[in-house]
Amino acid sequence: MGNIVRFPGDLVTEHDRRRLKAAAESSPFDLEFRKNGQGVMAPYLTRCGHMRPSFRLRKTPDGWEAISLGAEETGMVAAQGRSAEELFRELGPRTE
Repeated sequence: MGNIVRFPGDLVTEHDRRRLKAAAESSPFDLEFRKNGQGVMAPYLTRCGHMRPSFRLRKTPDGWEAISLGAEETGMVAAQGRSAEELFRELGPRTE
């Protein structure tokens, strides 16, 4: 009765999945969920037209981070956003 079960803060919930999918629909990215090294389903973004994922998404207390999967930048935070839409805008092509 006194057991404490820790809830990981970076766990992507079904609500998060719906928001990510909605944001990806109007972005230049394809979104997919696959198991990470810990066996947990994690979101990955692939730039349209590319074969391999470009970013792994990580949930943070402040929103979302996109972790680069490119050869030179692997593991670096490429962009941050308070919402999925904001993150995808940060990652998308620049229009001036």
